Amino acid sequence: MMPESPPRQVHRLTGLDAQNPLAFLAALGTLRILDDVARVAGASAPRLRFVDTGSQVPEVETEHTADRLLEILVDDAASGRGGAALDLVYDDRGEAHVEATKRDLKPSPRLAAEYRLALAQRWHEDRRAADFAHAFFSELVQDNNGNTKPTALHFAAGQQQWLAMVLELRREASISRMREALFGPWTEHAAPSLAWDSTVARNYALRAVDPSSEKRGSIPGANWLGVVGLTFFPVEVVRHRVVTPRVVGGWKTSTFTWPLWSGWASSKVAQGILRADVAALDRGQRALLGVDRVHASRILRSEQGGYGSFSPSEVVG
Repeated sequence: MMPESPPRQVHRLTGLDAQNPLAFLAALGTLRILDDVARVAGASAPRLRFVDTGSQVPEVETEHTADRLLEILVDDAASGRGGAALDLVYDDRGEAHVEATKRDLKPSPRLAAEYRLALAQRWHEDRRAADFAHAFFSELVQDNNGNTKPTALHFAAGQQQWLAMVLELRREASISRMREALFGPWTEHAAPSLAWDSTVARNYALRAVDPSSEKRGSIPGANWLGVVGLTFFPVEVVRHRVVTPRVVGGWKTSTFTWPLWSGWASSKVAQGILRADVAALDRGQRALLGVDRVHASRILRSEQGGYGSFSPSEVVG
């Protein structure tokens, strides 16, 4: 007789309100980690949906208890899965060098091409690293300084180094940080923030001083899970421009939209929903995909170096 599969459990992630892009990305990151674990174990794929409780709360269906779910998230961060993509380092010219110290997403096009090729060739060893590389940038498009143009969800600028912040967030992963992220309540910590929390207004036009110089507080568990969630958004090159899925508009005039679905979706189904142009569908067509709502946040970038943040979200469908 075949052994019986463990009973499936549903966990409501009450700390995450998916009206906030940070919470939405964190929910996707949780799904991705659970999916990777299930794939290795030959277990049934986890699934994700969103329920309207006044907030838009994600639920995950998995064979694990809530305590085991938290352990899996922490163990995954400690495992170094995807780490080869996070170890990118370069010098002031954007090139690899023994004394290189920059850890961001703007290497030279040559180094970016070598990096992406190396990770693609090791895809079977570390699939997440290859997926990170596809989500970070494309070497085919450069910015005004000749550096590789990163994903539109890269909000760092000036002295900030995005990958250095991500590595610190990974080191912050703990049971307490993950419990806070998934089940709340959220309390800001002195850890790096990737500026994806749309509940923290940082619009310079509404402030007396430029907020880019201020130290952001952070929900480290949610930020780290959001980084893993980026693997659902591989960039593309369209007409010589880097295009990030679900982002429309120019570099300083763009908007991020995201759908919320009430039907259970595996990682593969979620990828399909995220690739669909749901904002262009009518309500009946969206219902066929299980999509109940579409949210949008404008991406705000300061004139003083391009520091980014999200505006509060709106329902647009």
